[in-house]
Amino acid sequence: MAGAIWPGTASRPLTIGGKSAIGSIELWPHRRTSIRRSMRRGERFFPTGQSCRVTSDQSMPTNGDIDLTNCDREPIHVPGAIQPHGRLLAYDIAALTLRQWSANIAAIHGEVPAGGASLDRAFGRATVARFREIAAATPGIVHPLRAEFFEGDKPRPVMAAAHVWQDMLIVEIEGSAPADGGPASDVLSLPLRVNLANQRMHAASDETEVAAVIAEEVRAISGYDRVMVYRFLERGHGAVVGESRQPQLESFLGLHYPATDIPEPARRLYILNPVRAIGDIHAQPTPLVAAGPMPPLDLSFSVFRAVSPIHIEYLQNMGVAASMSISILQEGELWGLIACHHYAPRFLNLEQRAVCETLGTMAGSYVTLRAKESANAQRIQRHKTFADSLHQVAASSSFADALEMVGPDLRNVVEADGLAIQWSPSVSRIGEAPADEVVGRVCALAADAESGIWSTESLAEALPDLADSAGESCGCLAISLSTMDLAGIAFFRREYAHEVRWAGEPTKITQQTDEGVKLSPRRSFAEWKESVRGRSRSWSAVDLAMAEEVRSGMLETLGRRAAELSRVNDELHRLNADLDSFAYAASHDLREPLRGLNQVVYLLEEELSGDTLEAIAPRLESLRRLTGRMDELVDGLLRLSRAGSGDLEVTDVRLDEVVQEAAELVFGQPIRSDIDLSAPPSVVVSADYLCLRELLTNLLQNGAKYNQQPMKSLEVGVDAERARTREGRPAPAIFVRDNGIGIAREKLGEVFQIFRRLHMPKDFGGGSGAGLTIAKKIAERHGGTIWIESAPGEGTTVYFTLQESVIRQPSDHGHEKRSP
Repeated sequence: MAGAIWPGTASRPLTIGGKSAIGSIELWPHRRTSIRRSMRRGERFFPTGQSCRVTSDQSMPTNGDIDLTNCDREPIHVPGAIQPHGRLLAYDIAALTLRQWSANIAAIHGEVPAGGASLDRAFGRATVARFREIAAATPGIVHPLRAEFFEGDKPRPVMAAAHVWQDMLIVEIEGSAPADGGPASDVLSLPLRVNLANQRMHAASDETEVAAVIAEEVRAISGYDRVMVYRFLERGHGAVVGESRQPQLESFLGLHYPATDIPEPARRLYILNPVRAIGDIHAQPTPLVAAGPMPPLDLSFSVFRAVSPIHIEYLQNMGVAASMSISILQEGELWGLIACHHYAPRFLNLEQRAVCETLGTMAGSYVTLRAKESANAQRIQRHKTFADSLHQVAASSSFADALEMVGPDLRNVVEADGLAIQWSPSVSRIGEAPADEVVGRVCALAADAESGIWSTESLAEALPDLADSAGESCGCLAISLSTMDLAGIAFFRREYAHEVRWAGEPTKITQQTDEGVKLSPRRSFAEWKESVRGRSRSWSAVDLAMAEEVRSGMLETLGRRAAELSRVNDELHRLNADLDSFAYAASHDLREPLRGLNQVVYLLEEELSGDTLEAIAPRLESLRRLTGRMDELVDGLLRLSRAGSGDLEVTDVRLDEVVQEAAELVFGQPIRSDIDLSAPPSVVVSADYLCLRELLTNLLQNGAKYNQQPMKSLEVGVDAERARTREGRPAPAIFVRDNGIGIAREKLGEVFQIFRRLHMPKDFGGGSGAGLTIAKKIAERHGGTIWIESAPGEGTTVYFTLQESVIRQPSDHGHEKRSP
């Protein structure tokens, strides 16, 4: 269809109708004028015998080179010819002397046209004055006027249109329309008809109604057999969204046409020149004559620009004899076309075309207005929903928990079927959402996008390696909330399985002939149905705008939280520094009185005897136990202080060696017989040796202490996919696993609190309760994290990471060991 309204011309060498063509003049093999042709490539001759060298735009594609994008490179604005019912003169804008003219101008003032003739040789005094004004006007604006033209030896009034382009004043003169191509029945009341059309479009409630009205009104004014409103869709193809036709004609309403039917050069011209009329597809084009060698005349704004033979063939295949296309622009972009078809030759005069152009402009204004009204109505409702959600998030103490709480409402903000929230290290879902690796990837893509937003209608196409992990989700709209840990929100839509009705199979056909490759338009326009699977509904402009609003609102909230968190962190750093100083001082200062108390107990036991010693013995034992507990606490404070202070000396450390040394420190050498220690693989990690040994010492000690098995199993190893990188991909983590008593799920959040013990000392011996707190501080100082997986009676596994990408195989000389 779009091809049926394509105003294309062709000046690139092609094989058309069985004849080879070089240069734009050669593209008209059916022209019956005697034109002397040069056999030299790129040179053409005109009927007057004057030559004009024209550089060929592209070389002839070979049999294997032709493809469906060839039309996107057609220089259709320089065909070297016009339609024969008009006439054209082109004047140098500086001297206003004749440079090119159409071959159907036989004489001016009784003489054969000649290069260098002045304006007043062809036009009356008043007309020349008007042309001088137009020559000084803005280029690209077409000026209609009544002119006095000296064709033959007498002046006569004509309708003309003039415009300036590329240093040329181009004048086009209307011809007389054939008797069978007369006006529609009521064109004498054009102003009244335009007023009626305006009222009807004003009353239309949406774009579809506007399209229906404009099709009816243009047909009433123009008299074409069929008038369609064709709208461009998101992937370049288009559909008929409005139609008015003769009752006996088959309806094209709802049919789709491929993007290749209207090549990119034609779309650009539709923006520059909003009306394109072809009066008779069988009429032979009239070549342009040049006064001497010069570039091809650019006819981008021409009324009568000649038609590509490919497009002529396309119209013939549809049975169309005449056509007209009127652009519908929405804020400067091509929204669609008013496409008119007639099944006999039809010519509209300048005034009729101008009225149709006005209706096209009005249609563009109304579709823009209705689209904005619809979008604004949607955005107002969705904005209210999001504003309520954002208020809840801002008021919550936990950003991640608040996101999950408002997730169902956020899903409605962009009309998604599900969403996933990636907030390191976890992913939470609401509704339909794919696997973690898909969520991580799309959030990474959003983080890489300049706008922080990434979208697709087909995850399988966008992420083919993760197609099996997408589940029921097809479309995705992801927003980034942080590039550091790739936090983000990903919205998902399920598949939208539907059927598209095409006007014929949506492909162009290339034919192999004895003389080369022939590019041919589609020959069949019978309805062809396509089943569309694997894609979601498109993300609309409103969806994308709301996604940006969600992102901006969340980032602003995070920014306020970050500022508050920074202030609190500064205060915490100060307090922690004070606490470390206090812990270090206290651990040293308290040891002296503790040693004094132990000495007093010892002396009392030495000096007292008999009944006196027996009477106070329980109290002395309590004092010894309490001073022992105090000593453990002081020791814990000292170790915690050391773990949080000083610079890390990071080196390459063999994990198996540091595990062995930590085990010997805890269980002696040789290792106790009730300990079954599984050594890790020979891998190298980047860490501070002493800190890593301290971390492992605490974990091994806990694994043996809280264990009632006769053979205490302790396994240290590496899980290759337990952690997550900042892009959401699996990453390795080190673990220490035991077969001990385990920890209840509700207690897991307490184990890293300093001096917090989950059992009485009498059950599993003493201890300061600082071991896991120290382990956590060491892991975090290395840029990692630590977490526990456990259940009562099923043992405990402690996982920790140090830095990204540090676990690797050892080289022959690639590790160091720092001794205590």
